[in-house]
Amino acid sequence: MLNDKAKQIFSRQITLPEVGEKGQEELEDTGILVVGMGGLGCPVTHYLISSAIGYLTIMDHDKIELSNLSRQPLYTENDVGNMKVNVAKKALRKINPNAVINEVSEELNSDNALTYVSSHDFVIDCTDNVDSRYILSDICQSVGKPLIHGGIRAFEGNTGVFLPGSGYYRALYPKPPAPESIQDCSTTGVLSSFVGWVGMHQAMLAVQLALDLIKESAFYFLDGRKGTIRQVEVPNAVVEETKELSKALPDHMSASELKQRLESDNPPLLIDVRGLAERAEVRIEAEDLHIPMDVFAQSLESIPKNGNVVLYCHLGIRSNAARAWVEAQGIPISHLNGGIEAWLFDNGF
Repeated sequence: MLNDKAKQIFSRQITLPEVGEKGQEELEDTGILVVGMGGLGCPVTHYLISSAIGYLTIMDHDKIELSNLSRQPLYTENDVGNMKVNVAKKALRKINPNAVINEVSEELNSDNALTYVSSHDFVIDCTDNVDSRYILSDICQSVGKPLIHGGIRAFEGNTGVFLPGSGYYRALYPKPPAPESIQDCSTTGVLSSFVGWVGMHQAMLAVQLALDLIKESAFYFLDGRKGTIRQVEVPNAVVEETKELSKALPDHMSASELKQRLESDNPPLLIDVRGLAERAEVRIEAEDLHIPMDVFAQSLESIPKNGNVVLYCHLGIRSNAARAWVEAQGIPISHLNGGIEAWLFDNGF
């Protein structure tokens, strides 16, 4: 039962017909596990607590560094050297003293994930760790817990909400990328405001999920340059046949390998999935098609079925999502790891 003070604090939210007092009480009864208290975890937890989520577990094993401060607004320079979860808990309690906040200063792994995941209503992945991403996807799917995903690199971000009975993150990306292709914001760079936007989108999905307003899984691409959000469908599961496809090319191709294949007697066809403005700035000089992501799903018939096709974009995020979707349709295809940025770097531009 909401008291008078809570009704006043959250009055603007309660006014929404989708919320009301009943919905506000549901938010207060929701328990969420947030893994990662960095650039995404800070805005996510801030807006969860501000929305009156009643039970929150925050998990991170890192200490605060000076380079964190520009995009992790729960921390100040005085907090450098302290554990993120300890400082974050104090900051969040100031926003909503009535919330129950548990801090866990452990690194998520396959040994402890089940314990923490199973004791919450759902999980929000705010990590920048590929192993953790796949562990959370697999554990949440196995125990039937919803999962909200977030990821970011330079001006490209993605979020997703995965519900029991549908495909999870692995349905979109069946295999982790090659270790040498993995980059973080220390190498690609990132705008602090864009990190906040992606985190706020995760928080919005979480609040809607707690209010039972989300009925199906969805994956979103956030474009930091254009300020747009595009939604794609999530396959129901990893299509088993894709694991057995006879492929001429690997799922994830390095820039150096692509160069070798383009110089061979049987060069692959390239498909550029970027927008027109990006393509006008720079492209790979080879035989290619231009199928932007916003029309990609309607252009399946344009993609050769011979397995000798490589997709590419700016950093490899969009092209990898397109690759996973095409393979889910039973068509073998590859994509350029690291996108055209990796191509330019590898070729000395």
